[in-house]
Amino acid sequence: MSTTLLAFHGFSLNGARMQAQLAALTPGLPEELAVVCPDAPHSCELESVDRLYQRWGIARLPPPYLNWWNATDDGREYRGWEATREFVKELLLHYAPVGILGFSQGGILATAIAALSHAGELPAIRFAVIVAGGPPRAQAIKPFLATNIAVPSLHVWGERDSIAASAAPAALECFDPATREQMIWPGAHSVPPTGPGALAIVNFVKHHS
Repeated sequence: MSTTLLAFHGFSLNGARMQAQLAALTPGLPEELAVVCPDAPHSCELESVDRLYQRWGIARLPPPYLNWWNATDDGREYRGWEATREFVKELLLHYAPVGILGFSQGGILATAIAALSHAGELPAIRFAVIVAGGPPRAQAIKPFLATNIAVPSLHVWGERDSIAASAAPAALECFDPATREQMIWPGAHSVPPTGPGALAIVNFVKHHS
């Protein structure tokens, strides 16, 4: 049975945008690997989207603007997490066997999924690719980070990433040193489309699928 790659988008993005971010990488992946980019189950508040685009200083991408949860200011609570957890559980069961990839908030989600999967709280996954994502901060998830996550993982972030570069190494530390890899590429807050970062993702997924 062939593996499915579930790819989780970032905050205020959506599955179609995630598909576009991976477009340059997918030709290098195994033909039998299905890539599925689900939409998050929650809509962003428009005020938060406005603030994000003002901060980023880029043209606004088309809607829908979705998220996996809405964190409190201190990050201790992820509002919407339980619904997302159940949604993800159904995806893992439906598409098994599964490897996961997450970007930004989707990368935080991927770390959470790997931790819960390792603990037997979610179905098993084959691997996790964390792109520009830090560790989960919610109190509901932190107990599952008390021990190293024994799931093969690749951690990718850009050296010019002003959003996630400082947090990404902490996500790396959540995983078992024996099965984790890292790649820092010369980019900003995005999925690397070409070069060593992209090649690292393609090779890792091919090896573990």
